[in-house]
Amino acid sequence: MPIIKSAKKKVRKDKKRYERNKMLKTFIKNLKKKTLAILNSTESVEKKKEALDYYRSQVDKMWAKGIFKRNKSSRLISRIDKLANKILSGK
Repeated sequence: MPIIKSAKKKVRKDKKRYERNKMLKTFIKNLKKKTLAILNSTESVEKKKEALDYYRSQVDKMWAKGIFKRNKSSRLISRIDKLANKILSGK
């Protein structure tokens, strides 16, 4: 355990950040599952594109907040776009 006051504060801050980051990462994982479910369902094409746009914007926000690195956010978006193109084209 830290003894110095600033080190104690850093431990508190790290714990808060860890909890926030964990919550946001879980949110993105669940959002991906929901987006894929919408893509595989019989929803309209507009609704599917709306779900994709929302997923992309949320992943970009995670990158902007520093939760994800640039390559990870790009990879997540690229993979879901690849799946969406496959599904929407009917293959």
